[in-house]
Amino acid sequence: MQWLRRKASALPLAVWAVIGLVLALVPAAFVQVLLEREARIERTQQLAEQAMRFVRLVGQQQTSMLEGASQLLSSMAAHDAIRALRPDPACDAFLARIVAANPRYLTATLLDRQGQPVCVAHETARQVNLGDRQHFQEVLRSGRFQVGSYSIGRATGQRSFHLAAPLRDDAGQVIGVLALALSVDWLIRELQEIPLPPGSASTIAGPDGVVLARSLDPERFVGHPMSPVGMEVLRAPAPGIIDAPALDGVRRIAAYLPVAVEPAGLFVSVGLETTALLRDAVYADRRAALMIIGSLLLTFVLAILVFHGAVERPVRRLLAVVRNWEAEDWSARVGPIAGGREFSKLAEAFDSMAESVASREAARLRAQTRMQAVVAVAPQIVLTADQHGQVDWTNRYWEELTGLSLADSRGDGWLAAVHPEDREGAAAAWREALDRAARGEQEQFSREMRICQAAAEQWRWFLFTGAPIRTAAGRPAAWTAVGLDYHERREAEADRAETAARLRATYESAPVGLCLLDRELRFVAINEMLAETNGHSPAAHVGQPLEEIAPEVAPVIAPYMRQVLETGEPVESVEMSGMLHGEPRSWLCSYFPVRDERGHVTGVSSAVVDITTRKRIEASERMLSREVDHRAQNVLSVVRGLVRLSAAEADDDVPALIEVLEGRIAALSRVHNVLAQERWVSVALSEILQQELAAVRGQVAMEGPALRIAADAAQPFGLVVHELATNSMKYGALSSAAGCLSLQWRLQGQEVVLDWIEQGGPEILEPPQRIGLGSLLIDANAGAQLAGRIERRWRREGLHCVLTMGATAFAGELRPDMSAQTGVLAGRRVLVADDQPGRAAAFGAALREAGCEVLGPAPSIEEALAALELAGAVDAAVLPATLRGVSVQLLRQALDRRAVATLLLTAEGGLLDDDEGAPGLPEGGSSAELRAALAAVLGARGSAEPAVA
Repeated sequence: MQWLRRKASALPLAVWAVIGLVLALVPAAFVQVLLEREARIERTQQLAEQAMRFVRLVGQQQTSMLEGASQLLSSMAAHDAIRALRPDPACDAFLARIVAANPRYLTATLLDRQGQPVCVAHETARQVNLGDRQHFQEVLRSGRFQVGSYSIGRATGQRSFHLAAPLRDDAGQVIGVLALALSVDWLIRELQEIPLPPGSASTIAGPDGVVLARSLDPERFVGHPMSPVGMEVLRAPAPGIIDAPALDGVRRIAAYLPVAVEPAGLFVSVGLETTALLRDAVYADRRAALMIIGSLLLTFVLAILVFHGAVERPVRRLLAVVRNWEAEDWSARVGPIAGGREFSKLAEAFDSMAESVASREAARLRAQTRMQAVVAVAPQIVLTADQHGQVDWTNRYWEELTGLSLADSRGDGWLAAVHPEDREGAAAAWREALDRAARGEQEQFSREMRICQAAAEQWRWFLFTGAPIRTAAGRPAAWTAVGLDYHERREAEADRAETAARLRATYESAPVGLCLLDRELRFVAINEMLAETNGHSPAAHVGQPLEEIAPEVAPVIAPYMRQVLETGEPVESVEMSGMLHGEPRSWLCSYFPVRDERGHVTGVSSAVVDITTRKRIEASERMLSREVDHRAQNVLSVVRGLVRLSAAEADDDVPALIEVLEGRIAALSRVHNVLAQERWVSVALSEILQQELAAVRGQVAMEGPALRIAADAAQPFGLVVHELATNSMKYGALSSAAGCLSLQWRLQGQEVVLDWIEQGGPEILEPPQRIGLGSLLIDANAGAQLAGRIERRWRREGLHCVLTMGATAFAGELRPDMSAQTGVLAGRRVLVADDQPGRAAAFGAALREAGCEVLGPAPSIEEALAALELAGAVDAAVLPATLRGVSVQLLRQALDRRAVATLLLTAEGGLLDDDEGAPGLPEGGSSAELRAALAAVLGARGSAEPAVA
């Protein structure tokens, strides 16, 4: 800005006059240019609107084509041969008929999730894997219809691009991909049939910017990327207009539809040639420019002729006098001057200014003499130096403080009084200030340094500031520097900073919420932990009243704080509950008085511990205790019934009664033990079968999906299995060493069917004539308790029982077997708790890939406990040492009773098994290493079936 002012002040008055005239002509010239520009803009806009109409026409055509392809793919996906997803001549024939009926498509293919063809319209496509194609991967990722990119068909050898849609099973999962290869040649013909103005071009490109079809010269551009301008707007948020050279170099105004709008997945543009329009506009612009330039030149010549004689000579006279004043010759005067009345007034003003400046300069010299006398006796260090920074004068205070005379301090001698550790830095800072002043930059010198107090032989801190004394021309003529003693102040500031740092460290590292309020209950300080509880940052709390910053809890805690302010006595261990942000919370609070130096209470300090988690765990334990009591009473009721029924059947045969009762009660006990281990939530069906048939394990074969029986149905199911096993061991296949038992269960709609098949035992000639208590128990429990029924088939080779159980007897929703996923982690329910979103998301994704059911991620202890309560039981948990600054010890205690294993994430990023000492995962460990660590711990804990709530 200063440079611009200097340049403007150097211009002659004649030039200023020319500038004034030019400025007078500018509006007319501007109007002319504006009219021409508006006409050109109007023509351009008309052409742009026409281009937009054409591009929307082309876009509608392509939208119809894509909708037709999408509908065709949807219809194909409903065909039974397609849904079977297996190689089948009928499936191939179906695809061949589709291609034959739709000439625009070159081929049709059904692919599995790995991209391998399952059914093809042309046999040549049988060996072509499309798993690497972008559109195939996008269909699997998004589960939606996708448009592919330009390609040469691997099977057909023709130019095409793919249209693909997902194939879903009955559960809505993507199990495969259906793809149609659209002929590029057909698309070009369709595009060329649209009537466009001469020289216009329409283009269609894929989502990667590669040209799929073009109406002009298609063989030259199809299969190649669009121009850089086209690539820039490929993924624009909305349709638009561009004015730029097209692919063939011809400048066109083009309207475009980006891939984000209909037709979604395709880029469509229509460009209209602008050569004639631009030619007329350029001609009009040139004519207006020539007229403006001619008028400016004429004005400039006239201005020079008029102002040369009337202005330039008086100005030179004034400048000559000013130059004398720059040399500090204040005796020079302008006197009488030619050029008219204005220049005479200007000369009188200059002469008056010179008289005033000369008077003030004399006064300044007198004041400088007095100031030097004052500085000489001032109780501060005062140094002066020449323009090169060499000290040439010191005041008396410097000499008395340092013991250095003026001769000793001249030049760089003053540095001898500076502390050796500060000397080099002080000299460098002084030289840097000199260099900045020479360059016209910021020149002030400021430096803290220690100066030797000669009399006391000690070092004291001084703050030195210095600045140059400049001439009228702005050149540094000398330097002055002042040093202020602030030794005591510096030490006091250091003490305050240390105290503040200790207090800040205490607030930041404290494991509880801390805050400090004044007598009006306004926040003075608060740590991050308590500030997060209130939903505001620590800075937002300072100065704000408690009622405004925490209105939910203020009515509860304010009376305790006022009690502390009034009595001066602390109030400790106050347990309270309330709603915070719509959630019930519990706290343990203590309040303490804050006193000043005179002992007056000036505020209140508060320490707050969030005990919500502890309260929830205590409530959970009480609920579990009530559940155990309830189960025990139910078991006692069942035992009493068994005793009465068994006694009625055994008559007076006490040993037989004891044997029967022991077996039935033992069956109840085994189920009871398993349910206790599972927290009375549910138990694996296979676990009950293994417990009851443990004595004949070698003669039993079991097969079926992983299912869990609800707690209420576990004991009735155990009694049914016990009675069937007892009968088989006494009279059936298991009574013989050559006999065997096959147990097979399966899902059948919303029921579970278990086949009890005995073979190799004594032949059955006819059904038993008497129905005993065991059969009655089986029928009763299968019907009322298991919501099902039992059917007995007395075959010669052995008994075949079909036990059907309803969905209410099982925990959770009945779902298919997860045997397709292999490994220890398949079907495992894992709780992920982590307050770092990125790491938590990575953990969840890695475990889901391994077939785990992931709960969470939960960013806090409260959310983790809530998820655990809903789940009932989990197989494992992954969590860090702290969640949002709170230790996870209480959460771990809850997990000890509900999870097979717990993995702790260490501060260094490794995973360690808290109990078994399994190898840790180093920081930055991969997903495979995470799964391996979890599988190792679960494998070490046994092959318990996955938990199902």
